[in-house]
Amino acid sequence: MLKTDLHIHTWASDGTWSPEILIRKLNEEKIKIFSITDHDTIESSEEMLNLFLEKEMKFIPGVEVATTYNDREYHLTVYNYNKTSEFIDLINWNNEIRLDYNYKFLDLMSKRQDSVSLNDYFDNYVEDRTKGGWKALNYLIDKGIYGTIFDYFDGLKETDLTLCFKKPEEVIEIVKREGASVFLAHPSYYFRDGVMGIEELDFWKNAGIDGVECYTPYAPDKDRIDYYKDYCIKNDLMISGGSDCHGDFLTRKLGCPDINVKDLRIDSLVDMTELL
Repeated sequence: MLKTDLHIHTWASDGTWSPEILIRKLNEEKIKIFSITDHDTIESSEEMLNLFLEKEMKFIPGVEVATTYNDREYHLTVYNYNKTSEFIDLINWNNEIRLDYNYKFLDLMSKRQDSVSLNDYFDNYVEDRTKGGWKALNYLIDKGIYGTIFDYFDGLKETDLTLCFKKPEEVIEIVKREGASVFLAHPSYYFRDGVMGIEELDFWKNAGIDGVECYTPYAPDKDRIDYYKDYCIKNDLMISGGSDCHGDFLTRKLGCPDINVKDLRIDSLVDMTELL
């Protein structure tokens, strides 16, 4: 069995582990094929390319790119990306949009909480990447304004702030232009009590995705996994899967769900003849 996890976050975005620590954790879990898919950054993926891996391990460079569809944030996992200026501009733009969103929220909170200010945030607060999450979240938690990430999101919902990324068709065109493969990340995340309808799956297929992340911690039952796999098989799409692990941040365990590469369709991502 070649255990596989194609959706992992490090401290370059909102996880807690460095690439070096991740390698140790992967070895402990006997995961052989893996990818780093940090949010709109390839910092750790690029670092991983220069680290030593056991010969039976295979790393697929990745990134998770945000897009907006029907006024909702969706994520696309992108594998074997190419560092074109257009691609780098896209992920940098996404990061700037998200940072600006957080700054506006902090500004609102500063009007309600005496202990919060943008000057304090920029001049005095030092980010600890081993905490996971992101700087604005940890600043407000450390100030005692919120207790958890979920409290933070509840606070955001009470504002009129909006976060809008580029449309799926535009994002997919940019990242695929030089041969990268694009997957719809964890559709079960968006539909916790059911499944994404065929009409919406057709939208993503027609927008240009190459596959769907069918195995995720948000699809705990076989029926939901099979629903997405059947759609992929009928529409000649690839099948991926991963834990969406953030290290010690949140509760998603590395290597869960337990995925064998034989359960996936990722031939264009990795040379299977070298592995099977």
